[in-house]
Amino acid sequence: MHRFVAAQLFVMAALLGGCSSQDPAAPAGGKPGLVALPGLDPASRLDLDSGRISVFSPLGWRRAPRSYDYLVRYQSTPQLPYPAVVVLASDPPEGFAAVTGDNHAAFVEAVAAQVAVADGKGIIRKPARATVGTHRAVSWAAGGEAKLDGTSKKIERECTALVVDGRLYTVEAWAPRGKLTDAGRAAARAVAAALAVPLLEPTETLDPLVPPTEPTPEPTDPAKEPGKEPAAVDEPPQADTPAADATDPAAATPDAPLAEPAAAAAE
Repeated sequence: MHRFVAAQLFVMAALLGGCSSQDPAAPAGGKPGLVALPGLDPASRLDLDSGRISVFSPLGWRRAPRSYDYLVRYQSTPQLPYPAVVVLASDPPEGFAAVTGDNHAAFVEAVAAQVAVADGKGIIRKPARATVGTHRAVSWAAGGEAKLDGTSKKIERECTALVVDGRLYTVEAWAPRGKLTDAGRAAARAVAAALAVPLLEPTETLDPLVPPTEPTPEPTDPAKEPGKEPAAVDEPPQADTPAADATDPAAATPDAPLAEPAAAAAE
């Protein structure tokens, strides 16, 4: 078996089996630390981004309603939308169809340039090199806004970006500003670590959302429309009858009685 695939399967088996593995994370103080990653639910597998990526939910979490803003969002409890784990997809920086040991540092710089434009002064922790599962990634923290209980509120985002099969996937942990816990961060990193190209038949495939379209009317049969008579059916052609012989009196006038023969001459 290819080494990369074998390593990928080993990491996924550890995560899906609920085994704890140590992975760098950023606690509330902002300094990297070691936090045990939670297990993932193998029955929750989704193949997303037109079937390019398999995603698994943290154990005990539930999938939130779908949205055009992300591929999928998980929340820790049915009652509260936070903490949440969100998976996003986009094209990677130019020239980074894959991230290796040779271009990892350059990948971090390219993502950092994009984050500086997108988040600006909202950056809480600058992008830095990270490893999640078998993926060479980049992680950072930033602020943002999201709807909470129907109103827009300030949130804190712990982000991890990595490239799988030529696509950039960003996994973020969301919570109101100052309320993002280590458990929420670890759940997001566990989801990121298990991202992989689908290797098996999907448990469930979530097709991308598309804007609704007007239904196409079905063709109707005019014969079945109310108030209309069905079209007449042509009668089959009759066999041709041979023309009557004009020299045959019986044939010429079949219904007229034959003339009586002339009476014999009186003797």
